[in-house]
Amino acid sequence: MVRSRARPKKRSGVKVKVKAKAPSKAQPSFFASSSLSYDRTKSQFSNYQTMGLAADSNQIGAARATIRGFKPRVKVPVCESAAAEQVHPLELETGEALKTYRWVPQGERDVLHKLIAAHGDDYAAMSRDMRLNQYQHTAPHLRRRIAKMRTEDQKDTEAAAAAAASKLPAPSPRLRKKITKNPNGAFKRRSTHFT
Repeated sequence: MVRSRARPKKRSGVKVKVKAKAPSKAQPSFFASSSLSYDRTKSQFSNYQTMGLAADSNQIGAARATIRGFKPRVKVPVCESAAAEQVHPLELETGEALKTYRWVPQGERDVLHKLIAAHGDDYAAMSRDMRLNQYQHTAPHLRRRIAKMRTEDQKDTEAAAAAAASKLPAPSPRLRKKITKNPNGAFKRRSTHFT
């Protein structure tokens, strides 16, 4: 292949400087704020044994000779299993677990109400209705969702009745639309281009 006679152009190289990362700070140990005594001079397994923790969760409450199936590669000291009524200090330091409850969303409520109005309690007909049941939910799924929606509605009415009986203000509705204090006026104007 023939070379070009033109000189190669000088390319202006852009130099990019890479910022050095800040050194990461060491996170404080969990045992620093704990009531348990963790000795840094001992090994991890010996600390676990003194604190009453098992190093291998498969060995909790079982003697080494009676373990079947999984055999740990690392043979570590096994702590004695505590009595059932004895509470470990770590259990006292952990908080209560919060259970997340997922409410039936407003859009799904609207669809379910339309299905109930059209078909009553006939879940098979609801599942076959492609116009209202656009996501093609099955009859058992619709039965579960409607039961959940009805229990939520019942809890809401019971809470409102209890508030009215005790002369307290009624609880705010759960599924109300968010009202913005200062809505953007630009969205109120209609476009004149598409009529």
